Amino acid sequence: MSSVLPLTVIEELMFHQDCAAYPYTCFIRLRFAGCLRRDEFEDAAAQAAERHPMLLASIEPKSRRPRWRMHSRRSPSIEWRTEPVTEAFPAATYLELEQGGLRLIVVVGKATSELIVQFHHACCDGLGIFQFIHDLLVLYALAQDVAVRRAFPSYEPDRLPQRGTFGLTWRKFFAMAGKQSVGLRGVRQFLARSPAPLIPHEREASKAPTPDVYPAACAEHFVADVSAGLREQAASLGVTTNDLLARDLFVAMTKFRRRRNLSEDAWLRLMVPMNLRNTADRRLPAANVVSSVFLDRRGTDVDDRAQLLASIHDEMQLIKDNELGFTFVFSLHFNRLVPGGLRRAAVGNRCNASAIFTNLGKLLSRTGLPKDGESLVCGNVRLDGIEILAPLTPYTCAAFAAGWLGNRLSLTLHHDPRVLSAEHARELLDLFAAQVHSTAGVSLSPSCGHSG
Repeated sequence: MSSVLPLTVIEELMFHQDCAAYPYTCFIRLRFAGCLRRDEFEDAAAQAAERHPMLLASIEPKSRRPRWRMHSRRSPSIEWRTEPVTEAFPAATYLELEQGGLRLIVVVGKATSELIVQFHHACCDGLGIFQFIHDLLVLYALAQDVAVRRAFPSYEPDRLPQRGTFGLTWRKFFAMAGKQSVGLRGVRQFLARSPAPLIPHEREASKAPTPDVYPAACAEHFVADVSAGLREQAASLGVTTNDLLARDLFVAMTKFRRRRNLSEDAWLRLMVPMNLRNTADRRLPAANVVSSVFLDRRGTDVDDRAQLLASIHDEMQLIKDNELGFTFVFSLHFNRLVPGGLRRAAVGNRCNASAIFTNLGKLLSRTGLPKDGESLVCGNVRLDGIEILAPLTPYTCAAFAAGWLGNRLSLTLHHDPRVLSAEHARELLDLFAAQVHSTAGVSLSPSCGHSG
């Protein structure tokens, strides 16, 4: 593989979206019972990162067009902190992509510890970072002679130069051209509508400092009965759990805005990341193989919950049937043909999404590590919880993420503290959680966990 790689169109957009005021970085928080051992952890982290070259790559800032400089035998940045592990999300700083796109923060308390995986979204997507986390945890456990019941995955870094092609050939491209006509209608709709920010506000200047509280987040951890209730409800209605969660999020956002007497005629837009991997990508190391689709609804649409759910399901099915996840990628390629087009698209002088909603599904379900209830046993530590933070952009002050550890659902809200205070963010997430409990037919319980 070459020591230099061009950025894909998605990576280049994310690179241009990044600035101190709005870092385009993601966070994964892993919470453990027990204390991580430094030597074994650092060895495992170095081995895992070596298997995923994009995480160790850096941007060459002085090239005419930004490009990746690949680094072999380079260890990830690891910061160790000895302090109490609390519900509050550990503080982080701006990640300079010129220095590399991965930083690990390990907090070790008396009997618990946590790992914060901070990564630039241009390096890889959510599924990609969990490939790295999978390897890290398994290697850490193997260093303690833990018996792992699954074969360790093998990856082919030589596939990385093709990561932005999504397995498309010219023949496949022209074959889907008819389907993309549906996507063009969506593009016109995207441009014609002006979605409202969740809360009216003005954007910060790109050169403004990173927020004093960064990242600002809160989380909700549900009991396993909620997941069972969601699955049963989805099966009975012929929809997916993702459809249910998207519906419940629109309901929560509308309730939140109604409490503040904000317009119900305004469009609320959810940006929903979509995985574009195919079977040929099984051996692809961590990378960015993702696009986005957008769901628009007005506040007045939520009063008929059944109709709202049906419309979301039908729209998501239309997107899948017509492969409209590619529409956003194709539109970016069109922008790239115009000099400076992608940079202008990334500026963010208008609201492109009221909120982000990403659902990574079952997490770390194929590690082969021993289980303790819904937790994973990784040598001397037990993984009890995972929280996921997607990045924020101008006028998009809330990013929601869903993921399952075993049969326990967790919802996380990453919020802009300059727009949404911690109290208001907790209120918004509580509205979402209450709606999820209602949908699942499970009453609120003290055993449900708050974080942040």
